[in-house]
Formats: sequence, C-alpha cells, structure tokens
Amino acid sequence: MKKLLLFTAGIFMLCNASIKAQITLEHTYLVPQGKEFYFTDLGNNNYKYFLIDYFNDNFSLYNLDHTPYMLNIIPGVSLDSGLYDIAYITTTLFDCDSTNIEYVEASNTSAVPFYIFRTDGTLLFSQDSTVGPYCVGCFDGSINKTPIFNTPSGTKMLLANLYTNVWSVYSLCGTVPESIKEIEQNNKYVQIYPNPTSGTITFKIDAPSNTENYELTIYDSSLQNVRSEHFNGSRTITINNDNLSSGGYFFSLQSKNKIIQTGKFVITK
Repeated sequence: MKKLLLFTAGIFMLCNASIKAQITLEHTYLVPQGKEFYFTDLGNNNYKYFLIDYFNDNFSLYNLDHTPYMLNIIPGVSLDSGLYDIAYITTTLFDCDSTNIEYVEASNTSAVPFYIFRTDGTLLFSQDSTVGPYCVGCFDGSINKTPIFNTPSGTKMLLANLYTNVWSVYSLCGTVPESIKEIEQNNKYVQIYPNPTSGTITFKIDAPSNTENYELTIYDSSLQNVRSEHFNGSRTITINNDNLSSGGYFFSLQSKNKIIQTGKFVITK
C-alpha cells in the first residue's frame, strides 16, 4: 500500500511539473516614483491605460493594444502641489458630449476648489473650498461614500464645503460607468507602406482638416518617442529608417493633443 501511495504521489508531482500557468507578458511601462499607472473606463467598457506623471505635470491615455490614445495632457490645475489628483476620466458623465473627454481634479484631504475640465483645457465646473466624500465607510454594510454615484433617480454628485458645513447634491448627465457609444477613431487618415519595411517607409496622410496643425510621432516598442514630424493639412512623408533597429514600432497622428489615429509597423533588417 505504501509503495502504491509513493507511486501515485510521484505521478502527481510529474504531472504538476509539466503544468505551466497560461500567463503571457504583454507589455511593460516605465513607472518610476512620481508616476502612477491604472486602468480607466471612458464609458461603455471603453478601457484605457492611464499614466499620470506628477513631476512633469501631465497625464496620458493608452489603448489596450498599448498604442497612444492621448499623450501629455496638461491638467487644468497643477499637480505639483500634491493637493490634487485626477479621477473620473469620462466622455459624457458631465456634459453629455461624447466628442470630448472630461476629468475631475479634486482633493480628499483638503478643502480646496473642486474642478471639472475637458482635456482641451476648458473649465466645465468649479466649486470653492470643497471636498468630495470618498472612501469613508467604503464597503461597510450598505454605505459606500464616493463623490459620484448612480441612483434610480439619475447620477448624483455630492460635494461638501467644510467651512460653511453646506453639502450640495448635483444631478449629472451620464452614469458611472456610462452607457454611451465610445469615441471612435477614424482609421482612414494614414496609410503606411511598405509594411514591413527594410528600407524607407512612407506615410500618406489625408488630414481631416487642411487648416489644422498635425504631428506624426513614431514610438519604439517601449513607447519612447524616436521621431516627430509637424505639418499642416494632407501630406506624404517618407522616412529613412537607417537609425532605427529591427522590431515593431507604433505611430500616432495627433492634433491639439488629441490622437486621431494610431497604428503599427515593422522594420526588418
């Protein structure tokens, strides 16, 4: 019986030794001290990676395939003081306009102004000496205190002025997360050829507007900027890749800090 048990245990160990976790490293981001990295949902399960850089006073959004979506967004209020953080990055929660992205800048430790901005810098809302109750009694029975919450009567925002002891309830447009159509990227503006390439690569760009300024940016696999081209209107840009090593690269077409299209290409040498 003992031999049978030892034999069975040996078979079990051999079987376990051949089992490997089905976990694949997909991508890495450099997030040193002074930066934070999260998931965020713009609405309708439109998830993005969210990188906030406190030292350089900006934040960026990346698609789930790790291509840039919006880069180096300058917040309406500086993050350097350490008082403010960014939350509720959404598309229609505050103004019901899905062509823009809005976000909250607020503090849960000090009674400072509470702000809602668009990523283009437009101030949508502000309230002086205000805090939003957050995580006081979170997950404690039926209590879950957050500044914004869904109710059968619509989405509500609760803000408190600690100097006047006035608590204000606001009605909002969307829901958390919102049931909205996500922002679509038009994939017709940039054509790249040849792809893969061992020599030059050409970007044929049919810009949405000939009156705006655009930037074509190329990133390596670690999302480091390796080249940028600034131009107006439609353009054909040919780039010699002699200084680029073999591998996969990303590109983005951007205007006024809004990414219009992203894509990938491969260099083989």
